[in-house]
Amino acid sequence: MSWKDIISLPPKILLSSGVVTGAILVAIMFGGYHASGNPLVCGTCHSMDHVYSQWQHSTHKQFACIECHLPDTHIVGKVAYKTKAGLNDLYHETLRNYPAAISISDEGKEIANGNCLRCHFSTVQNTPMGAGGANCIKCHRYSVHQRGLEKGGGIIIGQK
Repeated sequence: MSWKDIISLPPKILLSSGVVTGAILVAIMFGGYHASGNPLVCGTCHSMDHVYSQWQHSTHKQFACIECHLPDTHIVGKVAYKTKAGLNDLYHETLRNYPAAISISDEGKEIANGNCLRCHFSTVQNTPMGAGGANCIKCHRYSVHQRGLEKGGGIIIGQK
C-alpha cells in the first residue's frame, strides 16, 4: 500500500486510525513513565544495588525514589528532569564509569531538600529551617541511604 492509497482512504478511516494510533502511543508513554517511577526499576542498575538495598530497610521505604528525587512541579517539568537524569544514569551505567562514591548533584540536592521540606514542613516550620534555604541533606544525608560502601557503610545480608 502506497502513501497515495493511504491518503485516498475515507476521512473517517484516516481519523479513526490516527486516534487509535495516538491512543496507543499515549498509553505506551504513560506506562513507561509510570513504570520508571517504580523503585524496582531504580534498583535494577548495578551501581544502585547498595543504595536500593539501604532504602528498602529505611524509615522512608514506603516512598518511591521519585518522591524524593523528582522536582515537585508540573508533569512537563517532571518528565523533562526524569528524562535528563535517566539518560545520564543510562550513559554511566552502560559505560560502567560511575565513581565509587556516587554523589547527588547540586540540582538534585535542591530538589531533595525541597521534597524533604514539603513532607516535613510541620516539623520544621517554627525553626530556622522552616524559614527557607534549608539544607536537610547536610545533617540527614544518611537517613535513607546510609553510608556508602566506600565510607565504611555495611552491606545488608543477601546483597552484593
